[in-house]
Amino acid sequence: MHFRLLALGQTFLESKAAVLLVPFSWIWRFVTWIRSLSPVARVSIPVVSIGNLSLGGTGKTPLVILLAKQFAKKRIAILARGYGGDEMQVIRRHLPFARCYEDRSRVRAAEKAIQEGAELILLDDGFQHRRLHRDFDLVIVRPQDFVERVMPSGKLREPISALKRADFVFSSSDFQTIVKRVVDLKGREVSLQNEEVAIFCGIGHPERFKKTVESLGARVVFEHFLMDHEPVDLKSLKGLSAKYLVCTEKDAVKLPLTDLPILVVEIEIIPTANLPLWQNVVAKITERLNN
Repeated sequence: MHFRLLALGQTFLESKAAVLLVPFSWIWRFVTWIRSLSPVARVSIPVVSIGNLSLGGTGKTPLVILLAKQFAKKRIAILARGYGGDEMQVIRRHLPFARCYEDRSRVRAAEKAIQEGAELILLDDGFQHRRLHRDFDLVIVRPQDFVERVMPSGKLREPISALKRADFVFSSSDFQTIVKRVVDLKGREVSLQNEEVAIFCGIGHPERFKKTVESLGARVVFEHFLMDHEPVDLKSLKGLSAKYLVCTEKDAVKLPLTDLPILVVEIEIIPTANLPLWQNVVAKITERLNN
């Protein structure tokens, strides 16, 4: 009962703080609108943006990978605004046939990609980037986005009305996450069936990762959850007593060299609930590539 009251108290305080931040949310919306007035540059090849509205994970990176694989016979360039981000390292692991460009200027990166022979550009996390024209905007949303506030009083980077700019809107539930394999740091496959494991991750929704590991037949005996994108301190892992230490690909690409018994869960997504819409996306991009 005591812990329940503490939890309720914390929820009340967080809710009250969110209300107090509402005026700042309006300021953020105004800044976003001002940015939308920036000049837009067009390039000579198709550009497709994959993005979302909210902070945290909604499945953008797996969607970029899924879409790129649909056009694996084309020379694909994937553009991101950051430098050395874990998402781009994961993308490189899955898409060795694609070329990745990380530049704060998407226009500059696009021009360089075209000079190097690109036929199709994918913008990773590009919905809020307005300076490079895109032929298609794909946006993936969560059900809670429709009742969420704009930051800083909520987790939305833009109001839900921004979806009117999107060409295709998917729900996170339109895709099924499946495990490709579980590997050690040398790439050897390992089974987790009936194994006691410790998990660690720095992602937006760690509880989903725990369910995924449990679905593989493992019993999770320790958890070490970090902030989204937070690097892993190997010292903190040495105290986790389990046969294996299991993490996501996003965490694995940030790890320094270690002899700890770390396993990596490799995942991918497949379209399920809204397959006709996905087929339409592929058909429209194919049509644009052929014109």
